[in-house]
Amino acid sequence: MQIVIDTDVFISALRSRQGASYKLLTLLGSDKFETNVSVALVLEYEYVAKRQVDEIALTEHDIDDIIDY
Repeated sequence: MQIVIDTDVFISALRSRQGASYKLLTLLGSDKFETNVSVALVLEYEYVAKRQVDEIALTEHDIDDIIDY
């Protein structure tokens, strides 16, 4: 199965470890599905996450590490 993770799902996973969005991100790299992303989508993830860094319990460095993964 191939998926594209919407930016809203990505941000939701960064905000809370309680929901389905976080569970989905924890499955990245598993054989459950193949993730399809573009450079533009990754830049959007980064832009939106860093814009909300005060509302997310992560630093900009943490966000960079997640994006790099």
